[in-house]
Amino acid sequence: MNASSTALWLPNASLPSPLETISDLNRYRDVLKIIFYTVIFLFGSFGNGIVIWITGRQVSRTISCVWFFNLALADFLFSVSRIAPLVAVKEGWAFGSFACKANGFIKYLNMFCSEFLLASISMDRAACIAYPLWARKHRNICLVWLAAVGAWLMAIITSIPFFLYRKVDTKNNRIKCLVMLKEEEPGIRVTIYMLRLICGFLAPFTIIVVCYGIIIVVLRRRQTSLHSKKSFKVILALVVTFFVCWLPYHITQLLKLLGANGPTFSFITLVAAFLAYLNSCANPFLYFFMSVDFHKKLTLCNIIRALKGTLLEENSTLIRKSTSSHKGSFSMSEQAISTEISQLPCGNSTLPT
Repeated sequence: MNASSTALWLPNASLPSPLETISDLNRYRDVLKIIFYTVIFLFGSFGNGIVIWITGRQVSRTISCVWFFNLALADFLFSVSRIAPLVAVKEGWAFGSFACKANGFIKYLNMFCSEFLLASISMDRAACIAYPLWARKHRNICLVWLAAVGAWLMAIITSIPFFLYRKVDTKNNRIKCLVMLKEEEPGIRVTIYMLRLICGFLAPFTIIVVCYGIIIVVLRRRQTSLHSKKSFKVILALVVTFFVCWLPYHITQLLKLLGANGPTFSFITLVAAFLAYLNSCANPFLYFFMSVDFHKKLTLCNIIRALKGTLLEENSTLIRKSTSSHKGSFSMSEQAISTEISQLPCGNSTLPT
């Protein structure tokens, strides 16, 4: 259909120019940025701050609190750092080159650290259920802290490229903080994108799926179940949430690497990124809704009480010592194994243990 025929059907209408469309998209982008950065900053800082306060006093005694504390710390750092890009939406980046690099570094530190911790927690849970004797002898606070520190170190190393290649630049008459790669460096671009895809999503997610597959197989083989079906429902919800939040982000980044561009694609990429960022706010809400009594009034005290009900519930009872005098050593009946497996802590970051 040509322009004249369009005018016959819509005599009083005029097609928007490309400049008007791009301008509208930019306005929508700015509005979305303000909304999402504000939500992440307020809810992420407050929710994860409470989790850090609750678990921080128990990390020397409770294994599950070590995991919860480190996950909350990673999300808290990310949530607090969103204040800088929030201010930069309208004013442009005014915090200098180092702050720009640090902002990108913290962003990816949160992504890598959260996912490395989730993978570590999943392996911890699988080891407890598949190898209860080993867990009884070797699993302790020091070992869990060692694993958590290892996750942080791996996250720091994998985040370094996003510190090095993030720079301040002027784009569309506004100073912005961007990842800047020269056109003659396609190999570096591909390496960075694949690092983010493999280490930031595929590898951790594969580990999580394999670990919970092992758990299901072991429990079925022993004809054992956990204390309640709710725990596995929460596991499923967390894995699905993890997948839903991060999959669109990595798909859009892969398409971007393959050459996709344009205003509409840029807008979709922004929405996918914010969906991934919202994952940093999800954990405190999951902790809360798992223990909240909806018949009670929603007050700060009841919120903290519900969070404590999830975060401080420690079921890491070790395999029972048999008191049979004729054996003179540790022994386990099938019933004892089943009981202890059901009491072993859930390795997931948002699961009551």
